[in-house]
Amino acid sequence: MATIQIHLDDDTKNAADLLFNRFGLDTESALKVYLSTIINQGGVPFPFGNYSITAENELALTRKRRMSAKGSLRGKVRMADDFDAPLDEMKEYM
Repeated sequence: MATIQIHLDDDTKNAADLLFNRFGLDTESALKVYLSTIINQGGVPFPFGNYSITAENELALTRKRRMSAKGSLRGKVRMADDFDAPLDEMKEYM
């Protein structure tokens, strides 16, 4: 487990604690949710001033690769003529 330490002014910390408590969260849990959302969305889930902070991370690229690979074996895989033979052998064994 990693530890992240941040320094905030007291007003910001207290305001965040009060807000998150209204949602049934403590600040640590809320920050974990925030970091998970950033990872899953590949960037900050809201605009930052006039900018969007996004990046194609490895997880997003992997998902894209999987989606593009679907159907890539079409025509290259064939069904064996005796597809049910192993099942028949198993039934005989049982």
